[in-house]
Amino acid sequence: MILSMIPALSQASSSAVILQYHHVSDKTPRITSVTPETFKKHMNYLAENKFNVIPLVDAVEALRSKQALPEKTVTITFDDAYLSIYTNAFPVLKEYGFPFTIFVTPTPVDKNYQKFLSWEQLREMAQGGATLANHTMSHDHSVERLSGETEEQWLSRFRQDLEVTETRIQEKTGQSVKMFAWTFGETTPELRAALDDMGYVGFGQQSGAAGEYSDFTRLPRFPMAGIYGVNDFGIKVKSRALPVTTQSPDSSLISQDNLKPELELTLAKGDYQKKQLKCYASGQGELKITWLDEEMTHLKTQANKPLPVGRTRYNCTAPSNSGRHYYWYSHAWLRLTDEGKALD
Repeated sequence: MILSMIPALSQASSSAVILQYHHVSDKTPRITSVTPETFKKHMNYLAENKFNVIPLVDAVEALRSKQALPEKTVTITFDDAYLSIYTNAFPVLKEYGFPFTIFVTPTPVDKNYQKFLSWEQLREMAQGGATLANHTMSHDHSVERLSGETEEQWLSRFRQDLEVTETRIQEKTGQSVKMFAWTFGETTPELRAALDDMGYVGFGQQSGAAGEYSDFTRLPRFPMAGIYGVNDFGIKVKSRALPVTTQSPDSSLISQDNLKPELELTLAKGDYQKKQLKCYASGQGELKITWLDEEMTHLKTQANKPLPVGRTRYNCTAPSNSGRHYYWYSHAWLRLTDEGKALD
């Protein structure tokens, strides 16, 4: 039971930070990689600063049940089942005794692709503290529809892929935790509704801590790759969830007639400095914030210039009243090509 796995609370929090890694290598694309040296520094930071590193399933259960977590609670995840997780990350994780989750794409594992893990290695890591979860069979763009495909057919294809992937992981490892990471962090309200209907928890690639108000079909994770997490790792792992109770629009998709989308947020009370809240857009810097009420609980913000094809994020942050933490919220936007395709 989760109650026995979480230590007595000296300082309680309603947030958990979920870290997302792909490659742990200096020979893979920088945009999806951290070097082994950086990964070692990250884990050493967590250990030396006495972070509470727990399994992802336990963090999710605590958040959903509104059970207080210890301050500085972190969970570690990897996407895609790359070989470098086994060769470069697993020895470090074993050294520190940290549990972790791998979101597995079975097709390259089944086909013995060179840079991917084997089922034997995945089972070995499962015995050493890894949770194995769902990341689609072949890492396709779930948001894309096939030519002539109806919405019902599209959602049926997504559901079938989810079931086939979960069955394959269970057949090969014995695990079935019904947790799912969106490929490329891309999703839509229709896909999320299907995921929720099937009893899964979903995870995105938008930054921020997860909290009691988070959407459990697209929980935030901090991407750790390239420039991200190298110089500001300590700030991110100490962050807390900005208490966003409602968001509009609900979708990430933007259309040609709305290339500077407006985001509206409603905030609950919390230990953050409202007057210091700032929002930023990828590649655009700081955005203007307009408060829509005197109590400063409802705001809107908008891009300064049209968003490009691909993925963009609005990040909103505010310091805590003590100045020791940042409260963080991120929304991912997705602009498809004119042909309705998503970029890799």
